[in-house]
Amino acid sequence: MKTSTLYFFLFVLTLGKLLLAWFIPAFGDETYYYIWSQHPQLSYFDHPPMVSWFIYLGQLMGPAGNSVSLRIVFIFASFVTALIWIQILHLKNFDNSKILICLVLLLLNPLLGVGSILATPDVPLVLFWSLSYYCYLKIMELNTRRWYILLGLFLGLGFCSKYHIVLFVISGLIYLFWTKNIFRLHLQGVLLTIFFGAVFSLPVIIWNAQNNWASFLFQIQHGFGETSFDWKWPVGYLLAQLLITNPLIFILLFKKNSDSMEKIFSLSQLAFFFTSSFKSVVEGNWPLTSHLHSVTHFCSVANRRLFRYSILYWLAFYVTIGLFFILPVTRQISEAVKKNLVNISQLTELLAITEKFQPLYGPSYQVSSLLSWKTQKLIPKLHGLSRHDFYDTLPEATPIAKIFYVLKYDNSDWPLKYARYKKIKLQGFDNVGLSLYQFNDESYK
Repeated sequence: MKTSTLYFFLFVLTLGKLLLAWFIPAFGDETYYYIWSQHPQLSYFDHPPMVSWFIYLGQLMGPAGNSVSLRIVFIFASFVTALIWIQILHLKNFDNSKILICLVLLLLNPLLGVGSILATPDVPLVLFWSLSYYCYLKIMELNTRRWYILLGLFLGLGFCSKYHIVLFVISGLIYLFWTKNIFRLHLQGVLLTIFFGAVFSLPVIIWNAQNNWASFLFQIQHGFGETSFDWKWPVGYLLAQLLITNPLIFILLFKKNSDSMEKIFSLSQLAFFFTSSFKSVVEGNWPLTSHLHSVTHFCSVANRRLFRYSILYWLAFYVTIGLFFILPVTRQISEAVKKNLVNISQLTELLAITEKFQPLYGPSYQVSSLLSWKTQKLIPKLHGLSRHDFYDTLPEATPIAKIFYVLKYDNSDWPLKYARYKKIKLQGFDNVGLSLYQFNDESYK
């Protein structure tokens, strides 16, 4: 197989992603990051800034309020990521046929395939993780100053994408000590990596220093903050990773006498989040970058029969997911899942009230962001109505008008700070569990 065939495959795949980006409705988290891009900062409370920078670039290429322009830079980044992995796999002496199989398995992974279409921090994280890994391999091969510098640069940009990039450093050091390659490194090169990593991490570091380290503390609390223990956390984590990774790919990570580098880079991340699952719920996408290495390891040791079985698994996986959303038996659960995946198609009915009722405040960052993105007018989340997020830092989130309007989820409570207001329920939206209220500030009377 010619290398040009691989590039043609990626080209067709990218066109397919652009088509899907048009049809898949925008999700709440994606438009939340869009709101960030409209309020440029060095970093943000919830995540580092790279996701907002990507979205900002996309808005320069297409009309605002369009799902393709929202996602186009992320789709391009996933294309570049695939190109990088072709080079990585060539360094590992994979032939083109095996590289194609590897790309297909990465595509079938729901987080690395469909997930790479969405405007989330995961896409730039995977991009800069992949670039860092390529530089890491070149250091193992050539040990020259250029690759130490580039490694630091890409790790810094990865840190501006998602804090999980620090696991690359941990995994890389484990491998170096395990294989005793640590003694081959040049001290000057290591210092260059540290220096350039720190320089390109400065936006996040400066923002946190100016904001009492709020983002770092939030992420630590998010990952390790629970005071009690629930056995469902580690069990759920293991089950989720087994299913998302692909059981065959996961099991082969424990095969003896196989690629130790890929195993260490995958298992060290999986082990880290397994440990944290004893302290809090671990979201399924957190060990995302471990899947890059588990798939690569699988392709290095599996035979054709296992390749076929792994493809069959993914076919069964997606058929099962499809049936889950169709069958009457599971419809109640699937409807609950759909409600959690808040997207613009669910909120069409609300668009009519955004003009009629002003000023209007949303119930959560997802709903506020979706409505703001679609209308191209800021509809802030009411300050304090849900967990603290970026909206709570905006002055527009605190009402100053005598009469204003609020969307609230029916299963949520009003914070005490709004006790003095007289509230009149104007309209209910049962399909999304929301109600519209008019607020009158009694203090003005």
